[in-house]
Amino acid sequence: MKKILLSSVVAVMIFTGCGEEKTNEPKAEVTPAVTTENKTAEEKFVDQVKQSTSEVASKISEESKKVVDASKDAVESVKDKVAKTTEDVVEKTQEVTKEVVDSASETKDKIEESINTIVAAKTNTNDSTNLLEKGKGIYLKCAGCHGSSAEKPALGKSQVIKGWDKDKIVSSLNGYKNGTYGGVMKGVMKSQVANMTQEDIEAVSEYIATF
Repeated sequence: MKKILLSSVVAVMIFTGCGEEKTNEPKAEVTPAVTTENKTAEEKFVDQVKQSTSEVASKISEESKKVVDASKDAVESVKDKVAKTTEDVVEKTQEVTKEVVDSASETKDKIEESINTIVAAKTNTNDSTNLLEKGKGIYLKCAGCHGSSAEKPALGKSQVIKGWDKDKIVSSLNGYKNGTYGGVMKGVMKSQVANMTQEDIEAVSEYIATF
């Protein structure tokens, strides 16, 4: 009897302990779903700010892309225009440079030609002056027969040589020298011109032609 009673008490205690353990287990809390209606005015304002910020950021990104694309097009257009302008300037510069060079070359040729003409004229003048001076000295031995200005016939027999041009006088003197020219004065004149050089003949002829 005692054993049965003791077993019953133990069984009740065990059952009671198990029940308490189950009762003391924490219950899981169920979080109710948050809806717009459940949000406070401050939370709603934050949501609106977030949404506006997102929209503004998206708009800025879109406009920035448009600006970048437009800038690229503008840069390419400017590059093309600069390249074309540079090409035109280079071409024009080459044309102007060629014209300047050609003009300078032409001017240089004209200047050289003018200088050569002046030098030649001066040289001719000097040569002519020198030739006249030399001819004047040579004619001194002719003046005794032909007169101081070649106005007399030599020994009263020759032609008056005053008024003859240089070429006629040169031809006559060379004829006397080589024996192909002359009349009654041929022998006398041949001896007079025998030792004369061609330059002497040119000089005295130049001088006589001035009378």
